[in-house]
Amino acid sequence: MIQPRTLFHLKIIAALLVIAIALAALGHWVLHSAEAQRSGTLRLHGLQDEVSVYFDAWGVPHIDAQHDADAYRALGYLHAQDRLFQLDIVRRIGAGRLSELFGQETYATDKFFRTLGISRHARQYAAQLEQNADQPHVKLIRAYQDGINQYIDQGRTPVEYRLLLSRPDYFSTADIAHVTGYMAYSFAEAFKTDALVDHVRGTLGERNAQDLVPGAPQGLPPRRPAAPASVGLLQPLLEQVARVQQQLPAGQFQGSNAWVVKGALSASDLPLLANDPHIGFAVPAVWYEAHIRTPQHEVYGHFLAGLPFPLLGQTRHHAWGLTMLMNDEIDFYRERVNPDDPGQVRVGDRWQNLTVHEEVIKVRGKEDRLIRLRSSRNGPIINDHLATADTEGDSPPPPPVSLFWTFLTPGSDSTEAFYRYSRAKSMAEFEAAAALHWSPGLNVIYADVNDNIAMWATGRLKRWPNSNNSFSLLDASNRRDDFLGYQPFAANPKRINPVTGFIHSANSPYAENNPRRALPGYYAPGERAERLATLLESRDSFDFSVFKAMQLDSQRPHAVAMIADALPLLDSQLLATDLRATAEQARQILAAWDGRFTPDSVGALLFQRWEDNLLEALFADELGERYAHFRDTFMASKSLASLFWKPASPWWDNRQQPIMDGRQSAIEQAWIRTIDILAEERGMAPEEWTWGEVASLQHKHPLADKIPFAGRLNSARVTVTGTNGSLNNMVFNRGGPDYEVIAGPSTRRLVDLANLESTLGINPLGQSGNPFDAHYDDQAQLFAQGNYRAQLFDWLGIQALPDRLTLRPRK
Repeated sequence: MIQPRTLFHLKIIAALLVIAIALAALGHWVLHSAEAQRSGTLRLHGLQDEVSVYFDAWGVPHIDAQHDADAYRALGYLHAQDRLFQLDIVRRIGAGRLSELFGQETYATDKFFRTLGISRHARQYAAQLEQNADQPHVKLIRAYQDGINQYIDQGRTPVEYRLLLSRPDYFSTADIAHVTGYMAYSFAEAFKTDALVDHVRGTLGERNAQDLVPGAPQGLPPRRPAAPASVGLLQPLLEQVARVQQQLPAGQFQGSNAWVVKGALSASDLPLLANDPHIGFAVPAVWYEAHIRTPQHEVYGHFLAGLPFPLLGQTRHHAWGLTMLMNDEIDFYRERVNPDDPGQVRVGDRWQNLTVHEEVIKVRGKEDRLIRLRSSRNGPIINDHLATADTEGDSPPPPPVSLFWTFLTPGSDSTEAFYRYSRAKSMAEFEAAAALHWSPGLNVIYADVNDNIAMWATGRLKRWPNSNNSFSLLDASNRRDDFLGYQPFAANPKRINPVTGFIHSANSPYAENNPRRALPGYYAPGERAERLATLLESRDSFDFSVFKAMQLDSQRPHAVAMIADALPLLDSQLLATDLRATAEQARQILAAWDGRFTPDSVGALLFQRWEDNLLEALFADELGERYAHFRDTFMASKSLASLFWKPASPWWDNRQQPIMDGRQSAIEQAWIRTIDILAEERGMAPEEWTWGEVASLQHKHPLADKIPFAGRLNSARVTVTGTNGSLNNMVFNRGGPDYEVIAGPSTRRLVDLANLESTLGINPLGQSGNPFDAHYDDQAQLFAQGNYRAQLFDWLGIQALPDRLTLRPRK
């Protein structure tokens, strides 16, 4: 007979087992019930005929349909099946609707994006599409979104919504503008750069400002000094942008590489094209791959969340890729307020009323918030809701600052350009499609089977010179600073079949002999462009093996040049006695370093720490608290690369410690600090100070910092090859002991126009956004190791694939 105490213990054990089984079953249901369906049959409303979808070994859908609308309805459903949470998150960022999911913690981010005017523009855009409902691209947008919405109705709920106890709402045409608005915002360096330049002009003077390099290498254009009342007006914006950037649950665009060679330089006798756009790493990866074939057209494309047309792709006739143009799409205007009526601002010789808009932000678990937004003739007033400690309280509000942004121009739309890229039958038709693009500015690099290569600067470009790149606040009351309109597309920079036989782009300016045709912009540092030019000029024949080595290149020749110049100053006698042997060993390693950033490289870490410390020695004393905002901008890298060779610049003056004035002193002190800190952090043996010990990549899930245990959805951390500025561009922020990569190649593509079935590519993670799908991270190791996979384009092989899903009309 069982004793009562034993029976009680057995009941406790049984109860715990039941609870454990229930929790395990619940976990399995939560995590596995959202798996994608890749075989069998599904029925969708709105289909005209049956659609066959073949899934390859990487989960990429190959869609075979009889009608375009059927294909894009299927694409929407499949995109949602793999990436619904990502689709939802990206449109919510631009729309200012994150707080509906995450509550109060994202309210400030939502308010910021509402202030930018994206949601108001999106409503205008939706009305514009409604007026053009019969246009082919509009019909396909609606079909694609109908596919997404049918998945929301009848598909499986992604794990993220189960964890959040929430559901997505339907997609609408306005969401296209929310997505493109976020894309345009993430391209806009002006939000940081203009605020910093304005601060330098107003506090340090024009001499310091002229030595900065915010745009093209020639430096700042002449500008009137900032009015005393204007200094600091953009500071709250700078702080808000920094806070928003830390909270964004999707990657921002950081740069890109692309190049193409003609058949005369190709081992296959037809053009070769390479492209690797640089975008913030996140879970899931940025691009969704899909292959569509209908009697009307065929394209293998890379799709952004929420956009139905591929931004990168290939057809049987041509292939194309993208890089950021980095043109100036933004200007900030200081509005002069009527002292008798704060709702009016000065325009020339008269007062003009500001327009007031009301918007509601829904906050999970809280009451809805009503915010009032104002706009002038130039655009949204962006500092009404950016109060800081300096502006809060009884002090009068700061003068309003308005935002002119090309993206917000009425009629702005780029979807028709993306739609036409895959339908062009000639280079002329492709160029006509490129002319339809509005914002953000992009370089479109092109190659076709007729041995044509080309690149166009696409987007509406402001008329030069007065409508471009002020890098500081403009005077809204003075008609001299008025926007002058856009130049015709025919005047945009372009390259078509150059005599060199190659074209390349790495977010650098077009080389123009006529300064009046030079396009001002917020360009990336020139290292990648110079390295590409060197590699392309060094050979007379290229194939995929050479292109792979170029995409994976981790060398920084600029770093080698800086070390060669500074090496005589890196004297071990500068260090404390107990560190001199360590410093001398480190110096010898650095002297022999080849400039490559590989995991086993000691020289890479030594240089990077020394460069970080030199940047701080050069700028931190003048910029003070704003240095933290400055150090991770393109302007910081370009200015350091320029000023390193200009010992007479006032930036070398040390305002805090005059005894350390001058270039030589800054170089020496940066070296001392490098050895001191590395020895403290990593011991006295420099041979153990490797790049792989500090530089790593982990793809982070949007919920990782918002829900307990959601960090388990992050990818495994891996070491990286590459750095800021190498062709294999691994972007990280400075300022800490480790370099956590936040952005880099969002895909790597290699296309041979002689054999489109041989196209290679790679995704940093995988095709699916479901953490327990087989294709969630099945490409991660290949990507980390610098490998590629095939992108299937041969229908004989595709139709032999074992995974086939049939979509049939639902009556």
